[in-house]
Amino acid sequence: MTQSNTATRKKQLRRIQLTSMIMKWTSAVMLAVLLVFAAVVVIGAALPKDQMLLADEVIYFEESERLLADVPQTQRIALSFLNAFSFAMLIGAAWNVHQIFRGFQNADFFAPRTLSKISAFGLCLIVFAVFELLGQPVASFVITYDYPPADRSYDIECDGGEVFFFILGTLMLLFGWILREAALIADENRQFV
Repeated sequence: MTQSNTATRKKQLRRIQLTSMIMKWTSAVMLAVLLVFAAVVVIGAALPKDQMLLADEVIYFEESERLLADVPQTQRIALSFLNAFSFAMLIGAAWNVHQIFRGFQNADFFAPRTLSKISAFGLCLIVFAVFELLGQPVASFVITYDYPPADRSYDIECDGGEVFFFILGTLMLLFGWILREAALIADENRQFV
């Protein structure tokens, strides 16, 4: 390898590590914001009516809407559990992204830990997408549970976000598996030589 190629590779490696460092800290800030937002939404909706943080929030389902403060507290607690699971998947995805950038910053491109984080990121997105799709009818039922049985709602909706997260999650899961296989093959080749 010539000296210019070596210099070019070192320059590219520094650029990758610098960008990864910036994105590692950016993802850390985003993770912190997501944690605070999740806490406000989950806890704020479950509090008693006079202490609610989100009392003025309007919930839309089917062709109607309902003020969150008008939903009985037991139903809001159940809704908070559903929201907590969704947020847990998003927080898991954000944590894995942070760990991926950390591995890239350390030039651990094919380290098992980095590659497993890529797969874990994909899995979090897949679970989030499926839960969002299946959780929507459950959430609408929980919100309208205090209504008479004929007026309860099962709102099934797929707005494309679920499809996007499912496809992206599947792509990242496969990408992680493929890179893991490539790393194993490269390791076997090194041991053979």
